[in-house]
This record gives sequence, C-alpha cells and structure tokens, in this order.
Amino acid sequence: MLHGLRGHCNSPIAGYCVTDPDGQLNLRGMVFSRDGSRFVHAHDWGELANDPAVLGARVCAELLRQGARTIIEGIPH
Repeated sequence: MLHGLRGHCNSPIAGYCVTDPDGQLNLRGMVFSRDGSRFVHAHDWGELANDPAVLGARVCAELLRQGARTIIEGIPH
C-alpha cells in the first residue's frame, strides 16, 4: 500500500493489517492532510490467495480513487 502511494517516513499515511482467526488478512488504510482537515479511508480483506501484495494494491487503488495523491502532495481541494 505504502509503495503504491509513493509514501515515505514523512507521508501522512496510516496502515493497519491484522490476520483474522480464520487466517484471512484484513487491511485498513488512511491518508490524511497534514493539518488533519481532510482524509480518505479504505478497507479490504484478503481473498482465496490471501496475498498481502494484492491486498495492499487494492487498498492503495481505492485510496488513490478517493484523492489520496492530492492529499499527500498537499494540493488544496
């Protein structure tokens, strides 16, 4: 997710992934403006392959669809 968002240590990005009791991955991602006034959120679950890279790419794509790039770059809305 972080790689797809082109994030780094100072990027306002949060990710939280857990493994459910049945072994399925569960990933939440958020991107915030520096002052916290804007944010986007995405949440998805692993599928049959339960591939973390695929899951991260799906959450990343949803965050980008919602405007994460403009938030990360600090572009006013």
